[in-house]
Amino acid sequence: MGNGVDTKFDDILLSLGKIAQKHSKAVIDSIMRWRRSQNENVGSEIIRVHTTRSPTTARTIRMHDIPGLLNERKSLASIYIMCRALIAVLQSLPKDALGDVMGYTLEETTFDQFRRPEMKLLHQSGNQQANNELYAILLGHIANFRYELTQKARICYPYA
Repeated sequence: MGNGVDTKFDDILLSLGKIAQKHSKAVIDSIMRWRRSQNENVGSEIIRVHTTRSPTTARTIRMHDIPGLLNERKSLASIYIMCRALIAVLQSLPKDALGDVMGYTLEETTFDQFRRPEMKLLHQSGNQQANNELYAILLGHIANFRYELTQKARICYPYA
């Protein structure tokens, strides 16, 4: 996935941004709440379908590893969707629309994720790299609203 790959998804993100122009707090809260709701493990039905539809994959991957792999994919996908949605929302808002509390919450949540990536996974996974790039883009948009984030970035990455 990416910008321009799925036009319907891009259109939904644009619509979300337009809604956020009048209801920014509610939209951002909803996106964050949705992301937190995605922490549940994938169901046994999904695991069964996965193992029966791709027998070659099931042979190369140990059966007990499949739930973990599917949960990791689900987590990466939900992070990707959350970042894209938040970027679309922040792009549509005027500079004073975020507010201190919401801005601080977004700043802390996003900066924590960006500051502590799992380097081994980052080097092995294109999906991890894509999500890390989205976190960086999101931080850039948050920095447009939050002066403190710009200062944190300069302290952690003085040569950036």
